[in-house]
Amino acid sequence: MGRRTGRKRSRLVTEKPPEGAKEMDQDLPSSNSSTSSYSDAEPETKEQERPMAKKREKDKYTPYKAGNYIRLYDENSQKKEFIVFLNREEDNIKISDKDRLALSNGIRKHCVSGVMHLRSINAFKIGITFDVPNNANVFLKNDKLLNELHMVASIPASETEATGVLTSVPCDYSNKKKYQLIASSKKVISVRRFMRRVKDAQGSVSFVPTQTVAVTFASTQLPEYVTLDHWRHEVGVYVPPVKQCLRCMKFDHIAKYCKNNEVCSICSGNHNYKTCDKSTTKCANCGGRHIAISATCPLKKEKIELNKIKSMDARYADLFSGVAFPQLNSKYVSTQSTNLTKNDKFMNLLVEAMLQICSNNDLPKNSKSIREVLNNTFNKKTP
Repeated sequence: MGRRTGRKRSRLVTEKPPEGAKEMDQDLPSSNSSTSSYSDAEPETKEQERPMAKKREKDKYTPYKAGNYIRLYDENSQKKEFIVFLNREEDNIKISDKDRLALSNGIRKHCVSGVMHLRSINAFKIGITFDVPNNANVFLKNDKLLNELHMVASIPASETEATGVLTSVPCDYSNKKKYQLIASSKKVISVRRFMRRVKDAQGSVSFVPTQTVAVTFASTQLPEYVTLDHWRHEVGVYVPPVKQCLRCMKFDHIAKYCKNNEVCSICSGNHNYKTCDKSTTKCANCGGRHIAISATCPLKKEKIELNKIKSMDARYADLFSGVAFPQLNSKYVSTQSTNLTKNDKFMNLLVEAMLQICSNNDLPKNSKSIREVLNNTFNKKTP
């Protein structure tokens, strides 16, 4: 909604979706839900009406993506390297040495331009690094070579897209309707509402919509705000959930690419949790008395904090862009500080934060509160 007076809430949203929605978070850019639609046929009986109502509710909160969207690099990008991922057409098929040799031969045969180097990302994926964005984009359309290799090419979402978060969005809007009503300075390519997992007294699990919405933009920089049905919504930074393997319980990878032995999430033994008969719990990561996937695990909390820092770094990188601020190439800290103090935009933000700290008598004067004010001030775009 519009701007509010008083103490500003942190725009760094850390709300995590329920178990069923975590996968949607990671696969948001590749959702093909734009083909879903509602049925206008009237049910003849109440028995027919119930499943139709459930289908309408499911379609309403299914992630929606723009049709005919293809991920491409910006032709004006100033990056020095542009990576394209390759994997087999069939799911879960590893890339062999024969596939790698065929790729090298195919690049020579079809005179592919601008290839800097090839490297294996994992057992299922190869990365091709190009020198300029146009060469990477042209390779994506080289159907003849890709068909010969029986491979598909794609650009990683993190290279061309950014996901932000809107709050206080009425639950009556379907994802498709939100997509149709959003106006933004950046192209919107997908919309998804966060769902909260709820368990009733009988143990049945259901998912309830929240007022928080994730919006993905075809840009690596988030807009300051969007308008939704003419209402202004500030765009917060989305913090992705922590990756945790459900096979070995370690972090930063998923079970599909895991080469480790299976570990029980309950007792940390070398067996599946479904066959576990232990009465006590032991975390496979920290050894604490909780299951390995628990949010109370101190190691998992550290990972969550790291994700927050990375997300904030992305916003700071946008703030301190080469266009808006001087380059800090000097190796001397004193020179770097001098460069910053000469920049009017930086000094204005710093003064604004200091005035907020001094004028707010209710604000406790400690490092935590001061850091929060600085984060909130520097996290917003300069005019």
